[in-house]
Amino acid sequence: MRSVILLVLLLVANPSFAVESDKVSHFAGSAALGVVADSVIYHTATQMGPGERFAASTGAALVPGFIIECVDEFSGYHFSWPDLLAGALGSGTGSVLGELVNGQFWISASGRQVRLIGHW
Repeated sequence: MRSVILLVLLLVANPSFAVESDKVSHFAGSAALGVVADSVIYHTATQMGPGERFAASTGAALVPGFIIECVDEFSGYHFSWPDLLAGALGSGTGSVLGELVNGQFWISASGRQVRLIGHW
């Protein structure tokens, strides 16, 4: 778990001026959709566990970005895999944020230790 958190921090620590504004908008839009999708699934599908909710909400949040890229392909632009990757990272981040907001996970910090705890 520690290595996953460090990997996410390394990905987020990239200076924002080095990323194209198009990728930032794909990431932010998909993150917002991920939070909304996870919140809806959290409150309606009570039989799902956190892993299932994460997969469902990430997939649901990624669908509009995929549709946008398909429309771009047929409207004269090109299908952009980097845009889709930014959308996938954003939807995953939004899904995790949705779980944090909905109370499934808690971040516990004390002394020199930061832990991700919860009930599942």
